[in-house]
Amino acid sequence: MKSFLLRFAPLILSVLSGFDRLRFRGCSRLLSNSRGVDSYLYQRKLLIKQFTDHAEQLTQALVQGTEAIAQANRLPIRYLNSPNSDKEEAAQQIARQHRLYRGRIAILSCVEPCRTFRVRKNLNTGLIEIRKEEGRCQHFYHYFLHEQLGLCYVRLQSWFPFSVRIGLNGRAWLYRQLQRAGLGYRCRDNILLDTDDWQRAQHLLDQQLHTDWPALLDGLVAQTNPLLPYLRDQAKVPYYWMTEQSEWATDILFRSPEHLARLYPRWVRHSIEVLNCRDILRFLGRALPSTGYGRRFTRAVKADVLQRHEGIRTKMWYEHNSVKMYDKVPQGVRFETTINQPGDFTVYRTKENDPNGPLAWRPMRKGVADLHRQAQVSQRANDRLAESLATVAETTPLGKLLEPLGQPVFVNGKRLRALNPFTGSDGQLLRAIAQGHFLLQGFRNRDLRLALHGTPADKVQQLRQSAAISRKLRLLRAHGLITKVQKTHRYQVSVQGRRILTALLTLHELDLAKLSA
Repeated sequence: MKSFLLRFAPLILSVLSGFDRLRFRGCSRLLSNSRGVDSYLYQRKLLIKQFTDHAEQLTQALVQGTEAIAQANRLPIRYLNSPNSDKEEAAQQIARQHRLYRGRIAILSCVEPCRTFRVRKNLNTGLIEIRKEEGRCQHFYHYFLHEQLGLCYVRLQSWFPFSVRIGLNGRAWLYRQLQRAGLGYRCRDNILLDTDDWQRAQHLLDQQLHTDWPALLDGLVAQTNPLLPYLRDQAKVPYYWMTEQSEWATDILFRSPEHLARLYPRWVRHSIEVLNCRDILRFLGRALPSTGYGRRFTRAVKADVLQRHEGIRTKMWYEHNSVKMYDKVPQGVRFETTINQPGDFTVYRTKENDPNGPLAWRPMRKGVADLHRQAQVSQRANDRLAESLATVAETTPLGKLLEPLGQPVFVNGKRLRALNPFTGSDGQLLRAIAQGHFLLQGFRNRDLRLALHGTPADKVQQLRQSAAISRKLRLLRAHGLITKVQKTHRYQVSVQGRRILTALLTLHELDLAKLSA
């Protein structure tokens, strides 16, 4: 993000990063599989043949309890014919009809797909058993204008195991925080257009990361699920909270809509015409080999452009995670990373069953305990996309940008030669350090040696190649293209280096027809 902000600093009014849409799922870990349900029945002293009646009794208790909640709040339970209905709009319509401005504003009912358990006969053994199957059942949506969170909902499954989904929006949450802090603001949907104190607004968004998520989510369920006392206190199967989907958005507002109108079409073209599969994987934090994609990346990397009512959206994704850019308001651009599968990333933690064990980089979990790490990797994805756009609108002629490389430099009184960035060994060297995984993770002498020369034939050749790479690194540092990471043997491409390398790579990939155009 640093290159982007340095490049466009005079044009930018504010930068704001934080959660946008969040969707949580709560389900008992014991009741997530058939063996766990067997254990639950054993603890409740129930036979497998009694499971169906037991589950139906719990469903009736949940439905009756929900009807009692509706009567107590003087709200109708509105049934929706289709699961594709706009539930948020239906809830707000009910709120307007009943003039509700806080607390519970609507209760909706809809038949939707679910995962539940049924008693089935095992054809091999002839015995009955519990199986997890797909089905359809009634779901209840409780919508709130929450004092802390703003507009949010709780979706409750009426069939065993009574899983819960909670949806909220970090920007709506921010508006409530601004109100409590006495700060004036102006917004459009989930975009903050103006506020009395931008720095304080960012601080309030950062505070959301320190939320006690289980306590917050359990509090919402306590207001909606009549079975919670039974599940939590009697059956001892409390909800385990997972982040089903997280969206982390970076909003950049420009001082004038004309500035963005001039820049944004170039960024859209760059996203589709210049960025390739390796760039997209790099944005999403995926480590790549020096050549090719390796055996891990077997699915398609996708990118598209879509004209929507709020603006032009470009989206790039691999499997279930994505990064996108769109101009939701005339003077603002949003970079947004959506994570549906956190296991593609890592978090520095102990083993789950060994809290006092050694720390190591392990796969990220869906549990809310790793939500802070999701925010970190999402922000880095947004930063990488912004960095790639920092040179797109570069107004400096390419010759002027590369002119310093064509001049010798002096370091401690010693003259170091100029660089030829287009051809020969210098061009090959610059294209090597511009590889996506080097820009993402930095590189060492060994990494660059393997990228340029491959595996050496013997130890003597390896030492010669390593010495030659050391001289090249010293030359690149002298020209300001790379910087050394303190107390390590690793190097990073500098901000100025990124500008030059992006321009060089773009020119290197163009054919004569595009260059003439």
